Amino acid sequence: MARRVQYTSNGDIDQLHLAEVATPEVGSGQVLVSVLYAGLNPLDWKMLQGGRFGTVEGDSGNGVDFSGVVAAVGSGVEDFAPGDLVYGGLPKQAQTEQLLIEDPADRLDRIPRGLGIDTAGGLYITGRTALSGIRALDLTEGDTLFVSGASGGVGIIVAQLARNLGVRVIGSASEGNHGLLRSLGVEPVTYGQGLWDRVREAAPNGVQAAYSTQGADEVEAMLDFGVPAERIVSIGAGPTVAEKHGVSTAGEAAARREDMVWLGQAIAYGHIHVPIARVFDVDEVQDAYRHLLTAHPAGKVLLRFPAKPLTDEQRAQLR
Repeated sequence: MARRVQYTSNGDIDQLHLAEVATPEVGSGQVLVSVLYAGLNPLDWKMLQGGRFGTVEGDSGNGVDFSGVVAAVGSGVEDFAPGDLVYGGLPKQAQTEQLLIEDPADRLDRIPRGLGIDTAGGLYITGRTALSGIRALDLTEGDTLFVSGASGGVGIIVAQLARNLGVRVIGSASEGNHGLLRSLGVEPVTYGQGLWDRVREAAPNGVQAAYSTQGADEVEAMLDFGVPAERIVSIGAGPTVAEKHGVSTAGEAAARREDMVWLGQAIAYGHIHVPIARVFDVDEVQDAYRHLLTAHPAGKVLLRFPAKPLTDEQRAQLR
């Protein structure tokens, strides 16, 4: 048996609970992963609520991001072997002790040396979303980019990717996260009332592009500020608002298969820093989501599953 986070009806965080489920049997072409870490995302909460993300009929798993160790492989699997440290994403399934991957060639990658297992467990949604957004913004050296929620899981990666392209980045965040942003070369401004006055003071000649993590009001404020619609990416406003204003919604769905490998190596080499805000044990899953949604954490919030000690071979893989 294995424990997994699940819910039986749409609603709020109190619908999440731990359940005992049968350990999956591994079939041909499949990989079974013992999950060590699972990353939390606002998208998980939106799926839990239902609406345009669909309603639940019966038991549903939860979460997308994960990292762990390969426990078993089915016949015909040549790219992975038991003991490999891996990371990836599987919608509404990841928060479980034993995760069956039916399409490992599309969902799974080895963790490169230098990338922590914990960090790897929170990369799938935020990393793929950030890389897709950077492509859509079509930034050039010397541009000024505004990033909302620049210390959050997606924003902090977007900001650093832009900085690595030679772009000046102004990012909104709570004052407690300003020091972190400055250490990454991002110019912080405090979000809330008067935000755009502060952005105008920081960039009197305006900004050439903007990345929005919030809703329709933020997109409209960016347009009012003078940012061209074609240079705005929004991941929070929804497709209707984006279509109305002509802004991009390039997100995780627009990612490329190789993005996770590229980002994992970039983090391992020190080109991108992804902070871990807090790690919760899996039986604290409700508290973990409340922290994610109310505490404005810098970086990623993770769930941790009990794990056996790493073998010497697995430790060597991380050096």
